[in-house]
Amino acid sequence: MLADGITMEQLLEADILGICIRRRTQREALDGLRKALAGPGPQSVYFVHAATANLAFESNEYRAILNRGDLVLNDGVGVRWAARAAGTPFSDNLVGTDLLPQFFQEQSRENPLRIFLLGGRPGIARRAAARLEREYPALSVAGFYHGYFSPGEEQDIVNRIRRLKPDLLLVGMGNPRQEEFIDRRLHELGCKAAIGVGGLFDHLAGELRRAPVWVRRLGLEWLQLLAQQPHKRQRYLRGIPRFLWRVFRPKLLGQSRRVAKALLGAGTGVAIGLLAGEGLVRLARPQILARYPEGLYVPSASRQYKLCPHFSGTFRYPEFRTHVRINGQGLREDREYPQPHPQICRILAVGDSFTMGYSVDQQRTWVRTVERLLNSESSLLAQESRNRGWAHFPPRRRYELINAGVPGYSTWQELAYLEEEGLSLKPDVVLLGFFIGNDIADNASPTLPVELRDGVLISAGARNGCLPFGLRLALARHSHLYQAAHSIRARDPRRYAIYTGGAGDGWRQTEQLFLRLSEVAKRHTLRAIVLLIPERMQVESALARAAAAKIGRPIDPAAPSRRMREISRRARLETIDLLDRMAGITGLYFAQDGHWNAQGNLAAASAIFEYLRHDPS
Repeated sequence: MLADGITMEQLLEADILGICIRRRTQREALDGLRKALAGPGPQSVYFVHAATANLAFESNEYRAILNRGDLVLNDGVGVRWAARAAGTPFSDNLVGTDLLPQFFQEQSRENPLRIFLLGGRPGIARRAAARLEREYPALSVAGFYHGYFSPGEEQDIVNRIRRLKPDLLLVGMGNPRQEEFIDRRLHELGCKAAIGVGGLFDHLAGELRRAPVWVRRLGLEWLQLLAQQPHKRQRYLRGIPRFLWRVFRPKLLGQSRRVAKALLGAGTGVAIGLLAGEGLVRLARPQILARYPEGLYVPSASRQYKLCPHFSGTFRYPEFRTHVRINGQGLREDREYPQPHPQICRILAVGDSFTMGYSVDQQRTWVRTVERLLNSESSLLAQESRNRGWAHFPPRRRYELINAGVPGYSTWQELAYLEEEGLSLKPDVVLLGFFIGNDIADNASPTLPVELRDGVLISAGARNGCLPFGLRLALARHSHLYQAAHSIRARDPRRYAIYTGGAGDGWRQTEQLFLRLSEVAKRHTLRAIVLLIPERMQVESALARAAAAKIGRPIDPAAPSRRMREISRRARLETIDLLDRMAGITGLYFAQDGHWNAQGNLAAASAIFEYLRHDPS
């Protein structure tokens, strides 16, 4: 007993909203895990973070379960702040996703540790188990099972674990379910220790990415997790302030009312200002938040990314909202395309977002419109031949146009698709959509400066900034004010280089890619046509004049198209230049998004049909 009736045990413990957590260094925690496996009976190990403490604060039963744990460890910066405020600071932040891999690394190969993984979505535990065995030779996976089982299945799972006799059971079913399971079943499981591991399996399976070390040291990893798990907004955006209020409320009320009021007033003022700015931007000029819906893409080894087969989702923009479905072949089509019938002329439209036409409904894209026009004219010709009694008129030929547009693709990705997948569709004609606005610049590099995360394309440059990346990602997806400020800062006069004699690497690489397309067409007896798609500034002269005034140099809107026609001619490719049909016409593009509206798609379809109608095959 020490002074004032305080015991040595109390000095070594921190009370976090009624949960007693012994203060340990990282080394002491690792030793504690080792002793738990060497103990006489089964041991329970729990990690306590802010969300755990919130649940325990609201549930006496759950708080009692945590306090019955044989080894209870502090996890996360929130709990660390709470302990410091109580005058019992923790030496180390014992995050489970850091501590457990280190514990596995230190295991001896002479005495391998048998483990069982229970939790996660179906398939996650299996992938996590494979990685553990691959990276930690001292581990032996006795078995695994997902966490989405019913109460009626629980006894069978307990029996299965007991038969396999693992040394260590890892339970990743979230709070409070994992701790309740361990507390209820610990003595029936036949293991030496059971640990509640939360989202560890998702990290091991590659579903979640850890934040950079410096972000973790600042205690901001929750922002990264929030960006990757938007369905947990309640836990982070409401749970963390609630936890901090519960921890600091006694101190604020007892010691610092004046400081608290000043901070609250300043914070309220800033919040009101930001909310007012957000509201004004939403009313005056709503921004494009997520350009492509989540899950649209899957990784591709050769093309960086491709459309996810069987995807269904909505493009939500201030100017339009369209639903897009992807078939099993990775195409924006409602049906699958088998091998063509001899009487079918198949035209494969390869390109980017202008070809896909995500800004309009599928039936209003230029691809579908051209198909209808060609088949309608073919039907009229057949009818006329019968009326005139032309007995030897060839049977009517049907035309199929396949939409292989992928938003964000450059020409090298489109050619890679053609060679890897497009040719298997047996097209007679390949229409390569080439968008003047960015394809020349994108072709300068064999890869694009983007990365794929959660089925969404993220600009590589987005990782650079003052705010943590996870916070910027969340703001980019949800804040119109943030997007408006970012778009002002991101304006770059270099985008006009194709009009002023620049972008040399892009022009050279484009010519090489067109020569490659010509070789592919010749080798496979295809007819290859380049479709030059103008950007809005080329079509509407007022925009070209405004750009010229901005950079202080004259701009010839038609110059890039003329140069592209020359490149096509040298590569012996046919060319349809849509600028010839669209120049001077307003109202073809969405002003903010920059893609064609329904009128723009119709104008493009008319020009393409006029070119193809004389000899579409």
